[in-house]
Amino acid sequence: MQAASLRGMSFLFALFVCATLAQMAVWQFLFGRLARYKPVNNGEKTDLPPVSVLICARNEALNLQKYLPALLEQDYPDFEVLVIDDDSADETQAILAAFQKKYAHLRVLRVSPKISPGKKYALAQGIAAARHEYLVFTDADCEPASREWLLRITDCPETSGRIVPRYRDNPQSEITLGYAPYRPEPGFLNRWIRFETVYTAMQYFSFALAGWPYMGVGRNLAWKKTLFQRVGGFAAHAHILSGDDDLLVNAAAHAGNTAICLAPEAFVYSGAKKNWAAWYRQKRRHLGAGKWYRREHRIALALLTLTLILHYFLLPVLLFSEFGMVSAAFYAVRMALAAGIYWKILRQFRDEQLIIWFPLLDAVLAIYFAVMVPLILIRSNYLISWK
Repeated sequence: MQAASLRGMSFLFALFVCATLAQMAVWQFLFGRLARYKPVNNGEKTDLPPVSVLICARNEALNLQKYLPALLEQDYPDFEVLVIDDDSADETQAILAAFQKKYAHLRVLRVSPKISPGKKYALAQGIAAARHEYLVFTDADCEPASREWLLRITDCPETSGRIVPRYRDNPQSEITLGYAPYRPEPGFLNRWIRFETVYTAMQYFSFALAGWPYMGVGRNLAWKKTLFQRVGGFAAHAHILSGDDDLLVNAAAHAGNTAICLAPEAFVYSGAKKNWAAWYRQKRRHLGAGKWYRREHRIALALLTLTLILHYFLLPVLLFSEFGMVSAAFYAVRMALAAGIYWKILRQFRDEQLIIWFPLLDAVLAIYFAVMVPLILIRSNYLISWK
């Protein structure tokens, strides 16, 4: 019996070592690529293409009143802001009408009545109505970090880890992935949401730099209109509530057409959910899209998640065994490596306050992936109203 127990513990230790080594490799060679990345932006204001900024809004009157001026007052020579009013029942129409009297480049498209859940139908109508080839997307509750947001998002020379002509000059560059952090506020929920947002961004930026882009976030995303038409728009996943951003990128992005933009001036900020119930409803919408990613992306992300889960779930078991000291040493080395790389990425993302929470939230992330994500997916109904 004792020999069998030792063999079982030896197997668990071997599994823990493999998972930990895999984690260390991911941090060093995948996330480390992002940590070593140096944003290069020319910031030139010549030969700028006209741009259409699209915002799909449903009952967002207060947010539009608060944040729309920052979008309308971008330091960019030729752009329109197209607000797609998705059958709002609040004061959205009146607020937009007032803004139109002041800003000639603000256009409004009202889509009514609402004929399908989610915002894909309304957003597709807006894309069709946009006047320009370059489309930039954000949400009604989002605020650019500066008046140079549009300038920076169209001036990203880094594509898949290689220096290439600027996005606006390169006919092969069709997608730009921007960063959309949440504003820091007191409380554990806010820290957790920001941590998860940073981790998600680490993944999709790092994969893009490695030449394997797989998603983007619609709060700060750009693509060309011809790309949308070429992939058939949202038709392949029209039945899914979420995915107007990441599923389209997943279908269309590749090493030669996807750029990233990490200039701090191009960050787009929004407010995190204020309570756990609202966060849970948001995750129900967002997680539904992942099962529709390309198979190779699903496998890669699943393996990455599995190694994190095994690392943390096997650690407490092994600490009280004959492998305790060695397991603790593996944990310490992996934590030191990850924390160092995470610190460099946080400095790029302008959210250094999270570093002191990294040991705790990194473990919570493993619990979230192992317990909460399956629970949310099992209980989710993706065809629910987005507002």
